[in-house]
Amino acid sequence: MNFQTLTLDVTDQVATVTLNRPEKLNTWTPVMGAELTAAFRAIDADRDVRVAVLTGAGDKAFCAGADMDFFAGQIAAKERSGSRMAGVEEFPRLMRDLSKPTIAAINGYALGVGATIPLLCDMRVAAAEAKIGFLFSRMGVMAELGSTYLVPRIVGAARACELMLTGKMFTAAECERMGVVNHVAPRAELLGRVGELCAEIKKCAPLSILLTRQAIYQGLEGSFEGQIRFEAYALDHLYRTADHAEAVQAFRDKRPPRFRGN
Repeated sequence: MNFQTLTLDVTDQVATVTLNRPEKLNTWTPVMGAELTAAFRAIDADRDVRVAVLTGAGDKAFCAGADMDFFAGQIAAKERSGSRMAGVEEFPRLMRDLSKPTIAAINGYALGVGATIPLLCDMRVAAAEAKIGFLFSRMGVMAELGSTYLVPRIVGAARACELMLTGKMFTAAECERMGVVNHVAPRAELLGRVGELCAEIKKCAPLSILLTRQAIYQGLEGSFEGQIRFEAYALDHLYRTADHAEAVQAFRDKRPPRFRGN
């Protein structure tokens, strides 16, 4: 699959999507938005992929927001509908329903849409040198991709207001303290730290990961009783799988299990 604005690589069951406009600090365009959707649809359909990583090319930016040349052109042409909103609903729904875990490796500036895209990943690891900013209010717009739903649930309402109503940039260390990112590592060690998380995930049974991930996100909206029922259903299903039998046998044999996702 060929892309203009990103690359997709699958190695050792890990899919890596890299935003690839380093000369423009990996700024977002409608083409990039469409290609992100296409790339993650391909990842979701690839049974060999166990976990996906999203990062940016170069050592300056993960994604420094939207491409201002594009928006300036739209304003000049008075195009106030259509492509500007393309994919705003499709991509976050795809990421929420994905069948595998995702990790954002924030290697540099993550500003505007570059701050909201990583929120759609299950985990976020930032380079110590990274800066994260929800700059929308300073540009006369507002955050998208479901971020006004996600940020309060990740960090709480008060911190969400500080992040999103000030429009300021925060250091990676500040974001770690607030819970926006899981871990911070020196830029040179960032992908190694993400690789360690991928390796731990790959030790787990794929169906267990899929159903547990689904349960976690259902729990953000569902009731306690509903979660108990879903857990009972899912657990009963998992007890009957070949992967569970393999895990028990591997424990008895004192060897790593060989999961097949069935």
